Amino acid sequence: MAKLKFLGKNLKRKNITKIGKHSIVSNISQNILNGPMRGWLCGHFYPKNSAFHRKDIEICLKVLDLNTKEEEHFHLCSFEFLLVLDGEVEYCIGGKKTKMKPGMFYFLEPGGTEFISKVIKKTTILAVRLPSIPNNKIFTKKLNKKNE
Repeated sequence: MAKLKFLGKNLKRKNITKIGKHSIVSNISQNILNGPMRGWLCGHFYPKNSAFHRKDIEICLKVLDLNTKEEEHFHLCSFEFLLVLDGEVEYCIGGKKTKMKPGMFYFLEPGGTEFISKVIKKTTILAVRLPSIPNNKIFTKKLNKKNE
């Protein structure tokens, strides 16, 4: 189960959400971190009747374990911002490996490639992508196979 040091004992099993006329107040929960949304706080992939269904933005709080890896990819139409909150991770951004520690971040424009090449220490990240568009993530490996 993902644990976030800065949440301490405040990490509840489920989220409690209060919806106002122009606002939403909620909490990070074990269900958000470890349930079907895997750390995603909002985005197009939430059910349409959910307060967290958004087309304009995606926000994710995720804990990366030591064995976490991903394939190189890019987003066709989305800008991405990622901030390392805790730990140490090596990303390959635009073909260049970059070790990232707490307080470091990157911005990617649509079409910019990235992937996690190695988690050096268990890492907590906050990612923001906008807008939130279905089928926007393109894996370069699959793209290269189509072009062969």
